[in-house]
Amino acid sequence: MQAALFGLLAILLGAGIAGAAQEAQEPNGADLLRVFLDCGPCDDEYLRREITFVNYVRDRRDAQIHVLVTRENTGGGGDAWTLDFYGIDEFTGMDDQLVFYTSQDDTDDSERRALAQMLRLGLVRYAAQTPLGQELRVSAQPSGPLGARRVANAQPQDDPWNFWVFRTRLNMFFDAEERESTQSISGSVSANRDTEMWKMRIGFFTNYREDTFELTDSTFSNVRRSSSLDARFVKSVGEHVGIGFGGSAISSNFRNQDLTLRGAPAIEYNFFPYSESTRRQFTVTYTAGYNAFRYIEPTIFERMEEHRTNHAVQSSFLVNEPWGESEVTLEFSQFLDQPDQRRLVLYGELDIRLFRGFFLRFDADSSLIRDQIYLPRRDATDAEILVRQRQLATDYEWQFRIGFTYSFGSIFNNVVNSRFAGSSGGFTRAF
Repeated sequence: MQAALFGLLAILLGAGIAGAAQEAQEPNGADLLRVFLDCGPCDDEYLRREITFVNYVRDRRDAQIHVLVTRENTGGGGDAWTLDFYGIDEFTGMDDQLVFYTSQDDTDDSERRALAQMLRLGLVRYAAQTPLGQELRVSAQPSGPLGARRVANAQPQDDPWNFWVFRTRLNMFFDAEERESTQSISGSVSANRDTEMWKMRIGFFTNYREDTFELTDSTFSNVRRSSSLDARFVKSVGEHVGIGFGGSAISSNFRNQDLTLRGAPAIEYNFFPYSESTRRQFTVTYTAGYNAFRYIEPTIFERMEEHRTNHAVQSSFLVNEPWGESEVTLEFSQFLDQPDQRRLVLYGELDIRLFRGFFLRFDADSSLIRDQIYLPRRDATDAEILVRQRQLATDYEWQFRIGFTYSFGSIFNNVVNSRFAGSSGGFTRAF
């Protein structure tokens, strides 16, 4: 048995050495354009298979071209994709930008095909400056998918739906064991309309979840119900200002809210033009509103219903650059008739490349809470606390996450090998 195992190991080792020698003798494409693809929503393996006239590298420092891909939702439910090309070394100063659109009807495959096509177009300008440039061929297909997609996103004036997009969703989940079971049903309906001058959102959401546990001498059920109806209308005022009005109706047994109604106007200022929103935003938003509360149980202030006014200011800074991306948001809100009933929320995340192959990520949020006016008067039972059946009193809430990745070795990242990609290798996961 041992002899057979050693023989098999020798065969595998020999094959590996032979394969490595063969690969070492193959040309490594040193004359090809070196590209660092910086794209979170991309299918990297597909792009490496489809676009083979460049060398993909794992670190920006080894690249001649840095391609940053970002996307933003459009009013029709699709996405606007922005490809920023940054020249490095001999291509410094040769920057470019391409934009294309996908619709909500596009599959993942059609999206990645469109992205591959636009990436090819953007890279040709740089590849033409390399020895490979003389081997490139250009072809046109005006009636292809890209042409059709441009028409679909042109927002013609004779649109029979007048730019309105409607969506419905229904999810059901059931799970059971001998002593516990879970059933959950949720659904939503929404109507959205986006134009250059107006942004409109109307949506309804409902959710029901029930968990049942068979205890030693009893049965315990935890039920959560919530529903919400909200509407928002925003008017564009130039490249930096938006004004709007919003309203909502909310019901939640977790927050002791039988029905909460709210209406509020708002104004937002963006220090950067909205046309640069996929890359950077620095906004300050102010809103003031009227609230009507009706509770399921008497609150800690002995109220079954009340009417209150409050206001809030929020500032957000978002940036997506070649060095990484970051976001910082600060929000303060308070009731106008009781200024001591307030809330302060700080959220931030930072994803940055510190040096070759090393990425550091911070993600944190913290809240100072003084506005839980909806809390029930009675104390929560131990069971309600264990299963979080209702909101508990607290003065603060915070979360902090930190992580890093580090990779080293070959700078090239061209090869795609998907063999055994879906294999678990049995219980011991040999692969």
